[in-house]
Amino acid sequence: MKLTYKILSIIGLIGTLTFVFFLGAVPLVEGRHIIKPYIDTRFSENYSPEKFEEIETGMTKNQVEYLIGRPLRIGKGYDDSLVTNYHYTGDGKLLNLRKPVEQHYDDFAWYRSTVGFDTNNIVVFIYKGWSYD
Repeated sequence: MKLTYKILSIIGLIGTLTFVFFLGAVPLVEGRHIIKPYIDTRFSENYSPEKFEEIETGMTKNQVEYLIGRPLRIGKGYDDSLVTNYHYTGDGKLLNLRKPVEQHYDDFAWYRSTVGFDTNNIVVFIYKGWSYD
């Protein structure tokens, strides 16, 4: 009877260790990093998530730039070509660092922060959220 319990305990321990091993690899596949959520987000020079929270629709482009500076990239609107998008964050692709051979992950989710301006340079939308690409 004791031998049966020992065998079952060893099988259970091996099964648990195998499960934990594979479970540990799951967060490394395009998910949010638990300890450093912004590990794969590239920020514009004066950007911070806290400053970005202060932006509101109706603000002018000058007010936004005074608050968080120039964007990383400027582009046309997705659905409306009259809107100009200011992208304050971007996919860092792990900040373009060369990965050591033993590193087994390629990418993490990144935090997207975009402000849309109309033709009068007034904020018409604010987009923020995680991108899992």
